[in-house]
Amino acid sequence: MTVHLSAREHDFLVRGEASALGEQNVTTLSAEAFDAVEALVLGQGSELASVAAPTKLARQNALKLSQWVGLIRTPDGTTIEILPKTHERPGTRQLDPEASLHGSRALLMRMLVATDERFRTAPPADLDTARMPLFEILLRSVLDGIKAAVRRGIPHAYVAVSEERASLRGRLDLPRQVRQPPHRAHRLNVVYDEFLPDRPETRLTRLTVERVARVTRAASTKQLARELLVVLENVPPSRDIRRDFAAWRLERGHAHFVALEGLCRMVLYELNPLVGGMTARAQAVLFDMNKVYEAYVAHLLRLQHPEWRVQTQVTDRALGNVGTTPAFRLRPDLLITLPSGEVIVADTKWKRLKPDKAPTFDIANADAYQMLAYGAVFQRGQAVRNLHLIYPHLVGLPPRLPTIALEGGSFLHLSTIDLKAVVPLSPFSSLPIPRAMPLTPDTLDPGA
Repeated sequence: MTVHLSAREHDFLVRGEASALGEQNVTTLSAEAFDAVEALVLGQGSELASVAAPTKLARQNALKLSQWVGLIRTPDGTTIEILPKTHERPGTRQLDPEASLHGSRALLMRMLVATDERFRTAPPADLDTARMPLFEILLRSVLDGIKAAVRRGIPHAYVAVSEERASLRGRLDLPRQVRQPPHRAHRLNVVYDEFLPDRPETRLTRLTVERVARVTRAASTKQLARELLVVLENVPPSRDIRRDFAAWRLERGHAHFVALEGLCRMVLYELNPLVGGMTARAQAVLFDMNKVYEAYVAHLLRLQHPEWRVQTQVTDRALGNVGTTPAFRLRPDLLITLPSGEVIVADTKWKRLKPDKAPTFDIANADAYQMLAYGAVFQRGQAVRNLHLIYPHLVGLPPRLPTIALEGGSFLHLSTIDLKAVVPLSPFSSLPIPRAMPLTPDTLDPGA
């Protein structure tokens, strides 16, 4: 039986009955589903160890989620969607759970469409992404991407065909022809090349559409899958997923199919708990919100300030050297170079500021020390060093946070972004830095 559950960052997943615990941020899983999730994130060699940590809750085994969001599917049919909540003030979720849930889904998809190549195709207008489970939203996004690609043409390739015919086509297959029995001597064994859509990329695409058609429960998604299967009627489904992915090669004229590789992998591997004879286990499509938020802020800055040079995760500097060996590598989230040559260093923080802790709003000391180190290295020689910590905006925070004067001519600016806004403003919009264009809805993509 298929079960859809919703959880949030930093919630608890509990094995067994949790209704008696009285906890507001607890999601109960069946024993089978909990064991599958635990094996996925805590198993030996798992790359998802940072997704959740084992703990106890009222003497029951539990997992405490971290800042990862997305989907986890277990072999028993349980689907757990993990949504962001750091953009909300504590307690907001309990005041209006339905609105909070819808807002978190819509926010996550808006950020993914802006930052993840797999979701560049925005959901159609008839799809209410806020009210649909994340699982269905991802399935529909996959089909939308495939639809956009096949509209621009299905890749073909010359395929060798060997068959018996009444007339000659291509060349005669002499070894087979001389072995032809007398009663079939009038039939010709021929070999020729035919331009067909039968190639690894199209076979995987066909299998992806079939898989989505089987697992979706949304009528509109099923209808779209049927339409795509008609378009791909002459394409056989893949019979060896691993071999076809290994052979995925696209020529220059088929660049519009490039994005489909990630979509096919998501459905055939990440969203499929049973993969090609492997032991049944949970599968996951998960996103680190720290990285998503960083990419989203960089996207906004590039969009609203096109003349700025915005770099992410610059790793070519260090705080010092031991001889010729760099010591204490530095990696700021954002390194921004203005047309004037001024360098601005910024770090994005997917954390909640505390409105009642002014004037620093409970910023961690380590974050301030880190920014001071960035300024000393990346802004060496500048008379004024502008450093930024960029947080999600919360209700209760002032529209412009105070600037903190640091030693050595550095200024630490606390910037926020209102993620609920359809057109979020640049985190630097309130500062005396020239903007590239007016921030109006016409200058931004509402789906970004």
